[in-house]
Amino acid sequence: MHIVTVGVDHTTASIALRERLACSSRQIPQVLSALQLVAQECVLLSTCNRVELYAIFLEDYMGRDELLRILSESRQVTQEELEEHSYSFTDEQAISHLFEVTCGLHSLVPGEPQIQGQVVEALEIAQGGGYAGPVLSALFRAALLTGKRARSETGISRNAASISHVAVQLARHLFPQLDEAQILLIGSGQMSELAARNLCDNGAQRLVIMNRTHEHAIRMAEALGATHRTFAELLDALVEADVVISSTKAPRALITVEKMQYVMQQRAGRSLLLIDIALPRDIEPGVGALSGVHLYNIDDLQQEVERGIRLRLQEVAQVQAIIVHEVHAFERWLASLSVVGTISDLRQRVDAVRQQELERTLRQLGSTLSGRELAAVQELTTRLMNKILHTPTLRLKDAAANGQGHIYAETLRYLFDLRENDEADHDRNASQQARSGADGVNHHKATSVVAQP
Repeated sequence: MHIVTVGVDHTTASIALRERLACSSRQIPQVLSALQLVAQECVLLSTCNRVELYAIFLEDYMGRDELLRILSESRQVTQEELEEHSYSFTDEQAISHLFEVTCGLHSLVPGEPQIQGQVVEALEIAQGGGYAGPVLSALFRAALLTGKRARSETGISRNAASISHVAVQLARHLFPQLDEAQILLIGSGQMSELAARNLCDNGAQRLVIMNRTHEHAIRMAEALGATHRTFAELLDALVEADVVISSTKAPRALITVEKMQYVMQQRAGRSLLLIDIALPRDIEPGVGALSGVHLYNIDDLQQEVERGIRLRLQEVAQVQAIIVHEVHAFERWLASLSVVGTISDLRQRVDAVRQQELERTLRQLGSTLSGRELAAVQELTTRLMNKILHTPTLRLKDAAANGQGHIYAETLRYLFDLRENDEADHDRNASQQARSGADGVNHHKATSVVAQP
């Protein structure tokens, strides 16, 4: 069994090619359905910056070619073009790559959190259609746990690394009680929406949306639970606001020095934060010279963005150490699947002996035991069995992780005279163990995926 991935991202393919390969949530099952004909399990991760297929194959040599073929046929992109712009990984490299992606190490902005949700969505779609089986389900859950560790144990996501995040940081710096500040958003495009959502995530509650197309402002305000005003009310809105974030596509400045002189007279000494993230600029530069006005433009914010990215990149080594640890844990769990059949047979054999000897003893004792005493004896024999089998089970899994599982499994089968299960039995037991790992894994330091003993 081999884990194989093939994909393209913003470092290997143009936006035009990524657009042709991108799949909506409705289109993903069509691709996975075609892939399921040649692979045991499959998951498709499609974002604006990447399209990646993950699959389980019995033979690794066929995996990459099959994935490229399916992606080519389903998205109507020639295989030659895919060959030129794609990358592929197998087994440990494929596991490491997914963990790195989920941690945000391959994102345009290092450590960005959106990829976590995108990985969750990819897994849910694949599981919902029956395309992700026990192994890929466990793999993606392990990747998500790794991503959570990276973001909670390192600073990979802590420093602002986007224009909208920096704008929110500026607002919080001047108004620590952001929930009490009135914030005016001029424009309802993507930048304004990102800023608005970041503001809401940081506690802002008094948002006012303004846009030249009033219908757009209404829709955005309804989506965010904000209020909306018309452009005719711009001066009044500026008088009332504490923070203004402007991001329109206007060909010339909307907020002039003359207008702001009037606004500041009406504010009676209250300071005002203006953040201009439009290009061309929405606010005349001279506005920043007015008393009580704090004006920042996109260049000012970009310097802070670059600083934030530098600080995030300093955390990469710590994130990679977490990834190495979690990859090793997942590989140990994966290797343990090869001895699941033997462990199951051993437990069944020992349990059968336990029950047989317990029944013989109970017959000799007759009806002298109460129900409570009988339950205590049952529990005692079960605990004894579990304790005796605990260490051999762990040792067998360790041997499997080191590539020697088959040797010890054969020895155990010989020593305990265990019946050799047919292939179907082993597959079923391995699948059950994998599901246990996918749905109820133990956690080494709260996150590592390992098999249940």
